[in-house]
Amino acid sequence: MMKYIFLAIFVLMVSGCSTTQPPVTEYRINATLSEQKRDVRGCLDKSIKVAQAFSSSSLMSQDMNYGLGKSKQYVYSQSQWADVPNRALTSEIVKLLREIKLFKNIQIAKSRSKSNLILETYIEDFKQYFNDDSSSSYANVVVSLGILDAKSNKIVASKTFQSKVDVKSLDAGGGVEALNEALSQVLGQSAEWFEDVCK
Repeated sequence: MMKYIFLAIFVLMVSGCSTTQPPVTEYRINATLSEQKRDVRGCLDKSIKVAQAFSSSSLMSQDMNYGLGKSKQYVYSQSQWADVPNRALTSEIVKLLREIKLFKNIQIAKSRSKSNLILETYIEDFKQYFNDDSSSSYANVVVSLGILDAKSNKIVASKTFQSKVDVKSLDAGGGVEALNEALSQVLGQSAEWFEDVCK
């Protein structure tokens, strides 16, 4: 009988020591592109390959980083990206190029087929920032694009795009909403640039 009492006490002690981890919320990067008719034909005979975007190592992880003040950086403990930002932003750029229909065809980086042009992307910033006392926040997106001639590797055109959007709710969800809006603006600017390049 004593054996069962000790066993019951042991089970209660072990169950009392265990902590329940709250679930981690995953967020998707999903830009909204405005539909615009583009009557530009300068690139319709050219194919373009979208290289995997370059970025800092923090954007090659599912961790959601945010900045605090001028120099501090932290990671949300209960929120993360559904896909690595570096890869997700590359996919968004491929989606943009397919929608604006300025090129003969669009190839992803892993494609073995040859292309006339290569698009290189550098994600300079893709992060939510708080002021020192966390009373306000904004999302900042900075993306540099460069179009290279596939044969000569010479730069045909290059430009940097930036958008800063204030965050409505001071949490990870608000940051993601603002980042998606800022990315949508950057992609809209990029679409106009592609149109100018193809004139």
